[in-house]
Amino acid sequence: MLLAAALLIGCCLLLLSPPTTAGPTATLYVYAVTPLRARALEQKIEEAMPGVDVTVFGKLSDFKTAIETSPPSAALSPRPVLASLNRSPDLQGFRAGSDAEQYLLVSTRAMTREMLSSLRYGMVDLVERRSLPKFVAGLLGVSSAPEVQRVTKIEDLLQLLQFQTADAVLLPERFRSDFESKTKMSFTILSLSTAKVGHVAVTFLSDRSSVEHAIRRLPRHVMADLGVDEWR
Repeated sequence: MLLAAALLIGCCLLLLSPPTTAGPTATLYVYAVTPLRARALEQKIEEAMPGVDVTVFGKLSDFKTAIETSPPSAALSPRPVLASLNRSPDLQGFRAGSDAEQYLLVSTRAMTREMLSSLRYGMVDLVERRSLPKFVAGLLGVSSAPEVQRVTKIEDLLQLLQFQTADAVLLPERFRSDFESKTKMSFTILSLSTAKVGHVAVTFLSDRSSVEHAIRRLPRHVMADLGVDEWR
């Protein structure tokens, strides 16, 4: 009777106990240049990567701070961002066979290559405030670092031109059509051979196998949001 009572109590306790679920086995931090809001991109990636806890950051400074204070299993961002963190790509994104994307110089005024050093620019942040002017000078192919206003979203670049707080902006070529469709302003556009920026890449800090498998299986529509179509 005592044994039966003990078994009965044990079964009751088991039924009353809250169910336990296994937490994510890996974490992924993401910073990407995209028109999508951070939360919207986060949901799309997380749905495609079950078992991985995904956090998408809207600000580069927050992305870098999180990596330093609470390192994830992996981090995904444009290659210049990883370089600024002294991290090498373990998995590189490619689009149409290239590991870098063309940036366009967009302005509402006439531009010549001779005047590039004297213009004020706007760009989505890739290397943080102090390093961005030198980075932009490299994209322009000029020796002196220009004045640069950094923004967090593609749509902010349009506002810089509308309010004339920048003479020109640097825009990923893949966003050109959408960018032009949002305004009645006429643009002068230059495509410079030096204005190439590495596509998103992944660096692994731990637990590479499970995260890499999930990243390689991302569906095409999510890959398109990240600006790439394959990993190498």
